[in-house]
Amino acid sequence: MFYIKRNTKEFGPFNADKVKAACVSGNILLRDLIRHENTQKHITVAEFIELNNIQIQQTEERIDEVFFNIFKLQSVFINPFKYLNSSIKENAIIYILLAIVLIPVLTLFTSGIPMLSYSIYGVYFASIWVLILYKIIATKQTDLKIILTISITTILASIFSLELFHQTSIWSVFEKLIYSNNIISKFFAMLFGVAILEETLKQLFVYVTIIRVKKVILPRTAILYGMIAGLSFGIFEGIEYQMNLNKSFSVDVNYFTNIIRITSLPFFHAIWAGIGAYFISLSFIELKYKYSFRIMGLFIPALLHALYNTFGLNVFGIAIIILSSILLTVYLTKSDMVGKQLNNI
Repeated sequence: MFYIKRNTKEFGPFNADKVKAACVSGNILLRDLIRHENTQKHITVAEFIELNNIQIQQTEERIDEVFFNIFKLQSVFINPFKYLNSSIKENAIIYILLAIVLIPVLTLFTSGIPMLSYSIYGVYFASIWVLILYKIIATKQTDLKIILTISITTILASIFSLELFHQTSIWSVFEKLIYSNNIISKFFAMLFGVAILEETLKQLFVYVTIIRVKKVILPRTAILYGMIAGLSFGIFEGIEYQMNLNKSFSVDVNYFTNIIRITSLPFFHAIWAGIGAYFISLSFIELKYKYSFRIMGLFIPALLHALYNTFGLNVFGIAIIILSSILLTVYLTKSDMVGKQLNNI
């Protein structure tokens, strides 16, 4: 008896006559693998046929059959709707593909309302990032409803809080220092006037979520929630810049600045928020360091954020992004090693 293997799946057992008949009909390909039941070693079906001197002639389409066959096959392949299931979940890939294709087109019809067009693009790119992050990071306890809630509440809280803060006299002091030529003054203004507030807003609803959920939230799950909050904040900020500062640039600079504001820069916010969420989750697990972790969860990402804002997209700023990415990757992939280090302290 023989077993046939195609890619990673193995079928059988079949006797020699069935293998020969399947080869003739084309159900078994010459490039498929075959093995005898008494061995785990595979060879190709073509090698098997040659070694055993089996004479077969596989059925192949003739040129004069093409038109008739296309007509016959169209009933199977040209009408996809009969294969669709009524289940939204099973058809999710269709909706995702349609969204990827059609959402950017909507901006053509809303170009007269720039705020709406920028928002559509922002949601579009944020959704792509969310799909990637969900596929890479999500755990079994990840809840899509929580992801949506964190995203919406972070945006609403950011709009309200920043607008309120920017009306205060304290902000006017920080704003002057932000545009100062003194790099130390600029850094402290970025840290206390921008980064700490923004990182707090990005962490707030992750913190609330961990408190409300009755079970232990894994650091990996918390990191994903934090990165969703960071993306949401970054998209909101990007739209705000597109509506204001970016319009003062030349056409080319405005275009490329808008692109980076809705692609890369929101992900910077996601990285810092993911780092903060990691420490928040640890504060609920390692209770002997509860407050230390919460302070670190705010000030480490805020420090990285402020340093990047101070230097911008130059060699120093990019170095900060690289460092931030490495830190997040370590927290995400080496949490067991970090846990062992904690136990040794």
